[in-house]
Amino acid sequence: MPLAGQVVGEGVRLVRPLGRGSHSVVYFAVGPQGQPCAVKIFEAAFAGHAVREYRHGRDLDHPRLVRVLAATQVDDRPALVATLARGVTLFGRYPRRPALTCERRAFLLTLAHVLGALDHLHSRGLVHRDLKPENVLVEPDGAATLVDLDLSGPVREVFAVPTRVGTAAFQSPEAGRGEPLGYESDLYGVGVLLGWGLTGELPEPGAPTLFGDDPLSPLHAALTDPDRTRRPASAREVRETLLRLAGLPY
Repeated sequence: MPLAGQVVGEGVRLVRPLGRGSHSVVYFAVGPQGQPCAVKIFEAAFAGHAVREYRHGRDLDHPRLVRVLAATQVDDRPALVATLARGVTLFGRYPRRPALTCERRAFLLTLAHVLGALDHLHSRGLVHRDLKPENVLVEPDGAATLVDLDLSGPVREVFAVPTRVGTAAFQSPEAGRGEPLGYESDLYGVGVLLGWGLTGELPEPGAPTLFGDDPLSPLHAALTDPDRTRRPASAREVRETLLRLAGLPY
């Protein structure tokens, strides 16, 4: 049965699909007063992800983070009504690479907004745990919104068995080992994005990466240090360092 046109929850009408992930589809929708929003519909087997995202996203209040507004059902599948994030995925926004060579100011704004979102998330005791280009929506000027909190959880959360959380190419070494994750693990993902911005490529596992004399290279090295204890642990401080090294106000 087509979903477009259905009314769910408190008068929210589904309009058209915006994107699809491994266990959910996101629809553009309008609320009862015509206000735009998004509805994320999960496969039934991932009901636990919907519960987690609702629990962690409903109280967030930051312009660079999606806020979950309500939990509902769509054709017996769990769904969430959320604020609408504008833009396209980070890789889609920056087709000319390296992004820091081709569109330096816009890409720096993107990273600064991601770090601002992480700072708010971390201030609530939460770790995003899946920082990757698909979860960063970017507008034409570089403004960015961090989305998808269904893998997020409390800092240093311990599972019954070691659990590898996240996406391999952007995963910190400790995430790959299934260890409890802290704020420095999210910042490792920022470091991978920064490295991609510097080179236009993702690093080969275990291969050293050199970025010449770009002033942001030392920050990249600090963020992607294999030893988590040597990485920065404050998104706010990393944001300030990023903008200072780039010669921009913060």
